[in-house]
Amino acid sequence: MRIFIDESGTFSGKGNISAVGALIIPDQNFEGFQKLYGRLRNKLPKENGEVKGRLLDESHVAEFVSVLRKLGCLFEVVAVDSACHSDGDVENHKAGQEEEITKHLTEQHHKNMIEQIWNLRAQLEATPLQLYVQACAMVELVYNTIYHANLYYSFRIARELGEYHWVFDAKDRNKITEWEKWWSLVVLPMIESKSFREPFISAEGGDYRWHDELRIEPGEYKKQFVKDSEKSEFFDLKPILQKDFRFSWDPEYGLEAVDILVNAIRRSLVGNFSREGWLPIRGLMVHMGRHYIRLISFAPEDRKLPLATYRKVLSDFSAGGRNMLPPNYGKG
Repeated sequence: MRIFIDESGTFSGKGNISAVGALIIPDQNFEGFQKLYGRLRNKLPKENGEVKGRLLDESHVAEFVSVLRKLGCLFEVVAVDSACHSDGDVENHKAGQEEEITKHLTEQHHKNMIEQIWNLRAQLEATPLQLYVQACAMVELVYNTIYHANLYYSFRIARELGEYHWVFDAKDRNKITEWEKWWSLVVLPMIESKSFREPFISAEGGDYRWHDELRIEPGEYKKQFVKDSEKSEFFDLKPILQKDFRFSWDPEYGLEAVDILVNAIRRSLVGNFSREGWLPIRGLMVHMGRHYIRLISFAPEDRKLPLATYRKVLSDFSAGGRNMLPPNYGKG
């Protein structure tokens, strides 16, 4: 599968809504996507020859989404509303993550491992709050992308589980190296940690033969983070997340496509996009029994959050998505 990732917003400031999204295109349908989107983009508004999501209206997005639906594409999105937490909340959350990294280390662990874990903590401590917020959103996005895509395609196009091709919109060519370092030193370990706390699951009847070589037994140190090692299945995420990933500064059809979707979601949440435009997007998202826009906050769970002005948007994104399992699943 080919996964294109882009973000919209600054992930900082008061009253600011930001979002990061992933468009999953089945590899077997990628050539068809290039052709169909290539035809459609001829009539889409552009800036310096490049399609920008913020320039599209509701009818443009609806027509674009219909193309992606035909190709079996999926869309995942995570949003952050800075009105739901303070900088202090983010600092406390970050400090807790830093402490969690090293608290299980003992003198019994190998000195090389101890050094490696403390270096990882140092990297996280050096991460600015804005980038930490974006990293947490990215972790949630990538985790959900793998989780949902694996379950969905295992019943439909199982071969797609054999290869994962990641492309990130880099925004600035001169910072690509910094982003690559950020991905490998901060984001990837956070994703692995989340996968131990909330292991990926498989559904009976799905075809997971392409994952056979990815199954692993966690080491003794990592087992401390596992909730139920007897019932959980673990994957080596490095082949999934590092074998084929790149940050691209150049315009690409896939990056234009995810930019359209992420911007449409963010514009909907801030009140600059109408229902006519956001409703079709639900058809690219997997129905999981909760609203499809994953909204994360760093505030304590017992704090009363402000009344969101985008409740209607979230409500609409609680239905109309793709069924995770085939229609006849569990019958006969």
